[in-house]
Amino acid sequence: MSRAERWVALITLSGLLALAGCGRQPETPSGEGGAAAASTIELMVPCGQLGPFSEVVKLFEAENPSVKVVFAPENMVPIVTKIVNGKATPDVFLSMGDLEVDLVEEAGLVVEGTRTKYAANSLALMAPKDNPAGVKTIADLAKPAVKAISIADPEKNSVGMHAIEALKAAGIYDKVADKIFIMAMAADTKDATAKKQVQASIGYYPCAVEVHIEGAPPAEEKELKLVGHIAPELYEPFWCEGAIIKGAKNPEGGKKLLEFLTTPAAQDVFTKWEFVR
Repeated sequence: MSRAERWVALITLSGLLALAGCGRQPETPSGEGGAAAASTIELMVPCGQLGPFSEVVKLFEAENPSVKVVFAPENMVPIVTKIVNGKATPDVFLSMGDLEVDLVEEAGLVVEGTRTKYAANSLALMAPKDNPAGVKTIADLAKPAVKAISIADPEKNSVGMHAIEALKAAGIYDKVADKIFIMAMAADTKDATAKKQVQASIGYYPCAVEVHIEGAPPAEEKELKLVGHIAPELYEPFWCEGAIIKGAKNPEGGKKLLEFLTTPAAQDVFTKWEFVR
């Protein structure tokens, strides 16, 4: 398959995955119809946090029995787009990294002083399960055996932005730039790797294990090989972050939930799900 043909295939896959979302029907957040009761906290949550966040919500509701948390898991790019375009106004917006919150903040939609870091995130190097190119380190991406590398759009995804940082810091960006396929979302890069459309990808480390199945334990995906962490000194540290959105119906409830995400009980859950550096 030529490089042009691979590009068409990857773009097609990216579009299909964007339509697919997380595979769970989101509950309607405020701004998209329906009035929220004072005891309800409405969130938009990244697919990559569905596993741990589902556990954290149970802990939070157990401590706050009069509160109901309603959350809509979805991929990060559509979440940001909906908020910035005024199509959704959740009480709380959660992100996989810093860039997405920057974009919402630049749009003037973050309540000042509410931006909260709650779970360390990190970069992983992934390959197809049989790893035909023999990728072991980030330096191996420059080898001739690696013909294509998938990275999420660095203008819209924290993982893509920090992946470019890592490639530059490793001194190989100029060598691999023409191998890089920019894809819409982090989920797209992982799926392209599992389908052997690329020889490697850089993604969120927690997403290298299956984290978007509610009620299921973390487990490495069958068709992916987690090569390992990318050395943290190669990119700026970043965390999953949350913030209160201007126009939220229950900002005080949202603040209480954000505070809970930083508690030891919540942190233990995120650690179990590999949100560590």
